[in-house]
Amino acid sequence: MIVDLINYSLDQNHQTFSIEEIDSQLLTLNIKNKKYVIYFAEVSHSGGSRNPEEIRIQLSVSIKHKLIGYTAEDYKVILLGFDKGTNTFTFWRYDNNFETNTKQSLYTRKNVIEDAKQNGFSKYYYKKRDAFNNRRHDQRSLSLSVNAFLFPLVLKNFSKIFDRDFVDTFKDKIKRHNFPYSKDDLLLSLYLYCLDRKTKNIDKNDPELLFVSKLCEERFKILGFSPLSNFIPEDYVKKFRNINGIYRKTQNFKFTDPNEVGGSSGGARGPQQKIWDIYFKENKIDKNRLTKDSKNLIDRIKSKNLEILIGKEQIFKTEQKGKQIYTITSHLNDEPELLDIEINKEYQNRIINPNNFKDKIEGLNQIDKANQLHEKTINNLAIIFKNKGLPIHRTIHIDFFSHQKNKGYLFEVKTFNKINFKEQIRHGIMQLKEYFFTYAVYWKKIPISTNLYLLVDRDPEKLLNDIQKKFLLSEKIKICWILNNQVVTLKKEVLF
Repeated sequence: MIVDLINYSLDQNHQTFSIEEIDSQLLTLNIKNKKYVIYFAEVSHSGGSRNPEEIRIQLSVSIKHKLIGYTAEDYKVILLGFDKGTNTFTFWRYDNNFETNTKQSLYTRKNVIEDAKQNGFSKYYYKKRDAFNNRRHDQRSLSLSVNAFLFPLVLKNFSKIFDRDFVDTFKDKIKRHNFPYSKDDLLLSLYLYCLDRKTKNIDKNDPELLFVSKLCEERFKILGFSPLSNFIPEDYVKKFRNINGIYRKTQNFKFTDPNEVGGSSGGARGPQQKIWDIYFKENKIDKNRLTKDSKNLIDRIKSKNLEILIGKEQIFKTEQKGKQIYTITSHLNDEPELLDIEINKEYQNRIINPNNFKDKIEGLNQIDKANQLHEKTINNLAIIFKNKGLPIHRTIHIDFFSHQKNKGYLFEVKTFNKINFKEQIRHGIMQLKEYFFTYAVYWKKIPISTNLYLLVDRDPEKLLNDIQKKFLLSEKIKICWILNNQVVTLKKEVLF
């Protein structure tokens, strides 16, 4: 999430940048010909009997050595702590005098980050510990906590954010920083301008103006910029993204539009032109792309969920008791095609490293699919169905699918041994239930009247216990295997 926060905040500020994740706690950032290396970690309590208000991040010896290497390449070091509860970043000054052979803690306080949540920023002076080369205990160091979406402002002033005099002026800088239109604000304004009308002369009483105005205000609140008076100039609170402001922005786009006459030349031409150029191709607006991106953004704002708003994952919208419910979808979001199974396809051994998968289960599933026995079992099943004149399909998720009239047959194939049997059965059940929901209920690509089958490579009865049998029965899943070119069940009944 930390990387998403940084990406989103810089992108919304119309910055051109590149980020590379080095490992789980290090990333490099290139922006405006400046190079940064960012060490990031979630803040946590110091532990033990220490002050319950005290929170910190820690620098390990290995991290210190890595940072030294980057400074040798002229990277500026950013030490960043994140608190999810308050959506704040805390920054500490990187000191070349850090003792390199000891672990070190960098501190702040819970009340400090709570203050930063409310007011945009807060500061904390902490005593330098004895992990410094100079061994002077009378020195104090400054940490600065800010709303995470003020990261571009911190970056802009990074050379002086730890100066005591600068901190006192930071509040005014926040208000000036937040007033210009963000990338999302401009996208919504462009969408409004491009709505199908007889002309591009938007009426000031157009209800869509109020709709976009409220969306912009809601997005601002989701980012934690509330109350408005703490984050924008007092004189502009009532004017912030109001109907008149949104109307003027549509007129700015009208002025930009080479196919229209009139409009207003005011506004931030640079950011506005960037948004325009994204969608203006071959002397016309790509309305399909604009509509898709805009409606996706609208749904993200309506979710009132920060992770949904800033994330790149696609979202799933449902309705419960007349209210729209928004959730992040899984990796199954991209609809795959049902593909024909090639029965006579020559098997190619695949080498799968489970360490390449963050999800252990996914790693095990990939190993199973790479197993020649797994493919052979699918192939034998396909021959049975083909001989009966039934279609044989698979997808990137589903091992085997067939159908007859309005009834579907969904198979998950598992190979097993005595050690992994329980795990394989459990994974197979989980996958069948997930694929049925995804393909039958959500995408409606297969019939809702689809039966579920867990096909194993041989008779599993000696390893199945009563709980597993009853659980499979309760979930309406039949466990089966191929015997004498027929699909059979525990009851020795022949299927199909």
